[in-house]
Amino acid sequence: MTLTEAQVPASGRQGSRMQARGFATEQTASGRTTSRGPVSYTSLALTLATGMGLLYVYRMERERKLKALLSQTEQAGTAAIGGPFELVDQNGRAFGSKDLLGKFALLYFGFTHCPDICPEELEKMAKAMDLVGKDTEQDVQCVFLTLDPERDSVAQVKNYIQEFSPNFIGLTGSQEQVKSAARAYRVYYTKTDDSPEDYLIDHSIIMYLLNPKGEFVTFYGKNYTAETLADSVKGFVKNWQTESQ
Repeated sequence: MTLTEAQVPASGRQGSRMQARGFATEQTASGRTTSRGPVSYTSLALTLATGMGLLYVYRMERERKLKALLSQTEQAGTAAIGGPFELVDQNGRAFGSKDLLGKFALLYFGFTHCPDICPEELEKMAKAMDLVGKDTEQDVQCVFLTLDPERDSVAQVKNYIQEFSPNFIGLTGSQEQVKSAARAYRVYYTKTDDSPEDYLIDHSIIMYLLNPKGEFVTFYGKNYTAETLADSVKGFVKNWQTESQ
């Protein structure tokens, strides 16, 4: 909420006293100074407190939903997470879950108009790939899947992922295709505003790691750093390579 305050010049000692007491003043055409009433600091404090309270409740509810999602994910087991999907990549070509086979895949669901969380997570993903080294990086596909197909066209997704890495894969599709992919990975998401154009999407902040068979391996929350993410991914890749020999 943006608070604006009209400031007008005060006249003489009367204006000074009024301003000292918290009155807003203005001059009339005749030069007389009139009072528009006191500025209630109590009301202002109550308004700010109410706003902060609502924000706290919103954040707590969001955390509750995300914790519930993570709990369901842990209880569901690997077999219940993931599944077939058909989308379109950043070059306009059909791209499905079968195209992930043969390499590890690190998936992140978000949207290109996200102001902070999505860019932070994708930057983390890109940095993690730099840290794992070329030998491991070539065995991992990094994939961004939009949750906002209304605004995230093929061109929009392509421009967006190029800001993070030329090796990223970006996927979009129809509402039903996106919903199906999100449902398969138990992704929570919802619009936070009814505006047809200017809206945000509240969603779970999770990266999913799949093995070369397309099977879910583990997930990474926002608490992971690029370093801990890189260490974990590298460990799974090395274990896979060892067991495959």
